[in-house]
Order: sequence, then C-alpha cells, then structure tokens
Amino acid sequence: MSDDPKIFQTDQLPESSILKPGKTLSLGLISNPLSGGNRKGLPIIRKILARRPQVFHREAITPSEVGSALAEFARSKVDVVAVNGGDGTIHAVLTEFFGQPSPGPLPLLALLRSGTASMIARDVGLSGSARKALSRLLTWISTGYGSAAVVQRPLLKVEGTPDQKPLYGMFLGAAGICQGIRFCLDRVHSKGVSGELAAGVTLGRFLLAAARMDKKLLSPTRATVSLNGEPSEEREFLLILISTLERLFLGIRPYWSGETGVFYYTALGNQPRYLLRTLPALLRGQKGRFCSPENGYFSRKTREVRLTLTGGFTLDGELYDLGNQATELIITEGGKASFLKL
Repeated sequence: MSDDPKIFQTDQLPESSILKPGKTLSLGLISNPLSGGNRKGLPIIRKILARRPQVFHREAITPSEVGSALAEFARSKVDVVAVNGGDGTIHAVLTEFFGQPSPGPLPLLALLRSGTASMIARDVGLSGSARKALSRLLTWISTGYGSAAVVQRPLLKVEGTPDQKPLYGMFLGAAGICQGIRFCLDRVHSKGVSGELAAGVTLGRFLLAAARMDKKLLSPTRATVSLNGEPSEEREFLLILISTLERLFLGIRPYWSGETGVFYYTALGNQPRYLLRTLPALLRGQKGRFCSPENGYFSRKTREVRLTLTGGFTLDGELYDLGNQATELIITEGGKASFLKL
C-alpha cells in the first residue's frame, strides 16, 4: 500500500463507483443528539431535513441504535451514509460495518463536524460547520453540483478486548492520552472550553507536566510492545498512540518515521530527554535532533502492534476499561473505508 491515502476525483473513480455522472444517489444520515455539536445544532439539522423527506434520517445514541439505523439503510440500499456525530459515533459506525462476517461493498461515508473535537471528521470528513456541510451534501446528492473527491483510508482492527468483540476505528491511545481525556472532560469542558481549543489546552497542560515530571497529573504506564512480530519490549510510557489519521487536533502530526506500513505508531517513554527542544519538530512530524529511542521518542510505520497493558485505552475518544488484568491488544489493518470530501 502507498504511504499516502488514495484520493480520487469523481471523474477518476472506477466504473463501478456510485459516483458515475448522472447517477441519482440516496442518502442515509445518522445523528447522535448527545454529540457536542448537536446539543445546540441538531434542531437546525432537523429543520433542513424536514424539507427532504427522501433522506433517511435516524437519531441514535447507543451502538445498538447505530446498528439498527445502518441495517435499515442497508435494506433501503442507500449509497451514502452521513454521520452527524462525534468521533465515538463514527467509531460505532465503523465497528458495525466492518465487524460483519462478510461486509461486502459498503456505502460511501460522509462525516460532519458535530462532535466535541471532531478529530476524524477534520481529517477525512466534510469541511465547515455541520449545517453548511449538510447543505452542500444535499445539493451534491440531488444535482451533482460540487467538487467531490473520495479519500480511502485503512482502519485499525483491535482484538483482545475483554468481550472478545473486534473494534474498528482510526485512533487508539493509551497511557497519558486516556489520562488527558479524563482531565479534559472533568476540568476543561466544565469551564466551557470545547472543540480543538479544549484539546490544545489539555495537550499544553500535559506537556508541561511531562517537562516537570509531574506524576500526579501524568503518571507513566508500564506496557509491553511488539511491532510486526519483532521481539517485544517492556517499558514505562507517558504516551502511546496508533493511528491512520494524517492530521490530529490543531493539525499536529506526531509521526516522523520514514518506513512504509499501514498505520502510525508513536510513543513517548517515561522521562523523555530534551522535551522542550524536541517538541516543535515532534508536533510537525519532523525528526528532530533528539527524537531517538535512546532519548525516549518512538515513531514507526507498521502493520501490526501487540500491546499488553493494564488500565485501559481509548479508541476514537471512547474509553475502554481493562482493569488491573494485563491484557494483550492486537492491532492490525481492519479494511479500508471510503470517505467523501466535498
């Protein structure tokens, strides 16, 4: 697979694509009323769709409700599934689609920025506010007007969870990332700060804690990691992330490996050296002078990660508790999803 995500303009797509010129497309939209952007914005979405009875619109909160909505869309043979929710809602949709024994051809996905951070939608979704993006999508569906492209990305498949059900997503985090999510929910969102700004505030606070070795806020997590079947290594980490996203919140891209592979693995060891000097290059995806394993910085492009740890992990913003029992997670490619850019 190429290191770059596959991007096709509509006139470059294969003949079997749903984006053939003149083809009338059907749309199914899932809205999560509890997503950050929908707490105030959903009435506007409902009003827009009230004038479009041909669009299948279902509101869903739980994974089972998401599954029911997608099953209805499948029976109606919709061409495009739009997700009006946050990263967790997108994660539920991907797990439902790719967790099927034989998923077969899947609809094109159109992601609206309706979550608290909307990290996935900002990378592979529709640009602009949810309202404006939906208006463009409806115009394109009905008239074909608009500059559309499709981005294909691999997904993470996570196996080994306590309930033994494979999970699918695009961003897995452990150690300080889980601690950061809890800090953001409890102490940043409670002050009225949201979106990418909240994520940026949390990142800044945790980087300061790492520089000061403040273990009350950022405590290391012991984990064992094996990449691509290589011998495993056990150490303490401040941060572990595995992702197929090219852009994280605020546009940061903490990957600097020159290898080929399917997805990114980045980790920060306990007590990393020269952190303040290394940080600017690290966030831009550049291998700075001090970005080396010897100094506590790890970046690879890989095909498989075996990660054994306690506590828990996050997948697309959803927290999964592993308790005190050491659990081996196996992360591999779970297929490729096609996302509409418009």
